[in-house]
Amino acid sequence: MVYCGPLSKACLPCRRRRLRCDLQEPTCTPCARAQLKCSGYRDINALRIKDESDAVKRRVHTRKSLKVVPESIVVSIRSQARDIFYHDYVVGFNKPFDFLQTFRSSTSRDEHLDRSVDAVSLAYLASQRHSVSAEKEARQNYISAINHTTVALQTFDQAKQDSTILAILLLDLYEKMTNKIATFGGGWAAHLSGALTLVQLRGNEQFNDPSVRRMLTRLGTNLLISCVASDTPVLPDLITLRNTIAAHFTSSLDPKWLETDLVIEFARLRQEIDKGVLAGSKATLALVELDAKFVRLGMEVPPTWQYKTIQVKVKSRHHFESFHHIHPAEHVAQMWNTLRLTRIVLNELICFRCLDTYGRLRSDFDLKAIHERASRSIIEMASDICASIPQYIEDSPTTLLPPSTKMASSSNLPNHDTRISPVAPPNPTNHLPCYRLIFPLFVVAQSSALPPAFREWAIKELHFMADYHGIKNAMMVADMLESGQTKPVWEMYAMLGSYAFVC
Repeated sequence: MVYCGPLSKACLPCRRRRLRCDLQEPTCTPCARAQLKCSGYRDINALRIKDESDAVKRRVHTRKSLKVVPESIVVSIRSQARDIFYHDYVVGFNKPFDFLQTFRSSTSRDEHLDRSVDAVSLAYLASQRHSVSAEKEARQNYISAINHTTVALQTFDQAKQDSTILAILLLDLYEKMTNKIATFGGGWAAHLSGALTLVQLRGNEQFNDPSVRRMLTRLGTNLLISCVASDTPVLPDLITLRNTIAAHFTSSLDPKWLETDLVIEFARLRQEIDKGVLAGSKATLALVELDAKFVRLGMEVPPTWQYKTIQVKVKSRHHFESFHHIHPAEHVAQMWNTLRLTRIVLNELICFRCLDTYGRLRSDFDLKAIHERASRSIIEMASDICASIPQYIEDSPTTLLPPSTKMASSSNLPNHDTRISPVAPPNPTNHLPCYRLIFPLFVVAQSSALPPAFREWAIKELHFMADYHGIKNAMMVADMLESGQTKPVWEMYAMLGSYAFVC
C-alpha cells in the first residue's frame, strides 16, 4: 500500500487543464465558461492509498525484458521550440518569417543567427506552454546571441550579411515577445533602426533577391508599427526603403501593402495634428478623407482577399449578432481586422474633434453629419470584428462554413448555416490565431463610442480564451476591462507583445 499524499479538492477538468478551480456550486466558473461538465469536488479528508502490488510486479518484469531506448528519440526542449516556432512563423504561405528557411538552408551556419533563432523559438514556446525552463533557456540564448551579433557587427563585411540583419530582426522579435511593460522606451525600435542603417550600406543589388525583399519588407513593416505605436515620426529612410522595394516588387499593390501605406499616412497626419501643423476644420476633413481611403481599399480588394458572410438562424455562444465572417486564410483575417481597428481609432479621433470641451458639437462649421457618419462607422467596424471571432476562437473553424461555400466569393451574398461547432479539447497550434483576436477585442471593448453590449460580449470572449486555451493575457485584459481600468490602445498593444503576436 502506498500513501499518495493529500488530495486536491478541484474538479477533474480543472486539474487536467491546470486551472484554479473556484469550487462553486453546482459547477465551477472555469467549467461553466468553457461549457464543460464539472465532475464535482473530492473529499480532501479522505486518505489516498493505492494498492501498487501489481504495478510493482509489472515494472520488475518490464525491466528484465526492456531494451535500451535510443537517446535520439528524446526530443529536446530546443527542438520542440524550433518546431512550434517554424510551424507558426516560418513554414507555409505568407508566414511573417517565411524567408528564414531560405537563409538557413543556403548560407553557412552563423553562430549569431543560430542563437537568435533559439532565443526567439524558446521564448515563443515559453509563452505558449508557460514553461519556466524554456523561458530561462531563451534568456541564456538571447544573451549569447547579443554577444555574437556584437562581434559580427565589428567586421564590415560580416555586418552587411543577410544573416546579421536577420539575427537583428529575430532579437527584436524576442524582445517584443518577452515584453510585459506598457511603455515605448527609447530602445523600443533600437534594433530595427540599426538594421535599417545596415541595409543602406548594402546597395541596391540586394533588392534583386526575392527572399531579401521579403526580409526587408518585414523590417519595414515592424519599424513602421513601432513608429505608429510609439507616436513617433515615420523615418524618411523607412519611406525610402519601401519605395525601393516597391520598384522591384510586382505585388506592391496587394491589400496589405496598400493598407500599410494608409497606416503611414495616418501616422503622419497624427503628427501634423499634434504639432499644430493641421488644426480646426482642416484637420477634421483630412481625417475624414483618410477614412474614405480605407473604405475604398476595402471595396477594391481582389476576390482572393474577400471574406464570406454567413447568416445563422441560431446563434452559437461566439456569435455577437446572427452572422459571422469566414476568411480564406489567417493573413486575410489579420488584414481585415487591422483595417477595422484602425478605422475605429481613426473615427474616434474624428468624433473627438467634432466636440467641444463640454462634449457638445462644435459650431465652427456643420459637423453633425460627419459626427454621425463616424459613429456609424465605429459600430460597423466593431460588428465586423465581432463577426471574425467564431472562425478562430476554437479549433474547428471550418465547421462554421457550409460545404458548398467558396472561400473567395463575395461577402454580399447571404448564406444560412445553423450548425454549431462542438466543444473539443483545445489545440495548442491554434493559440496564435486565437491570441491575435485579443487586441481587436480590446479596441472594441474600450471604445466609449459603442453600446455597453459590445464591451460585455468582448469580455466574455476573452474569458473563454483564457479558460479554454489557457491564454493568460486574455484573462489579464478581461480582468482589467471588468475592473473599469482604462489604458491607451497602443500601451495595451505593447503589453500584448505588439507585432510579435498581434500583427
